[in-house]
Amino acid sequence: MSDQDILEEIKRTLEIEDADLDSQLTDFIKRTTQQLNVRLGFLEAVPGVLSYIVVECTIKRFNRKGNEGMNSYGQEGETINYGKLLDEFQDDIDAWKAKEEAEKNVSPRKGVARFI
Repeated sequence: MSDQDILEEIKRTLEIEDADLDSQLTDFIKRTTQQLNVRLGFLEAVPGVLSYIVVECTIKRFNRKGNEGMNSYGQEGETINYGKLLDEFQDDIDAWKAKEEAEKNVSPRKGVARFI
């Protein structure tokens, strides 16, 4: 999924119809992608199957705008706790990494050719 496709999906989810926030959302997408690439083992690009993580984390990052650096926020009996954005997807990241590692360790089967 391209960054443009991710941007359009995020805008649909957030019900943003104009382009006023595109540069800010694009910055969030870029940073989220970079953080995910580090967790995946310094890849050049996020695998398509994991692009939903970029979408979800970017939406969360956008929604916590104004509360950067806070671990929690409370007002009038309501408390919001912020975790690290990618932490809730760590199981999915680990599963993808295990699958990739397993595919690397599979040796091709050797066949036998017989000439009669």
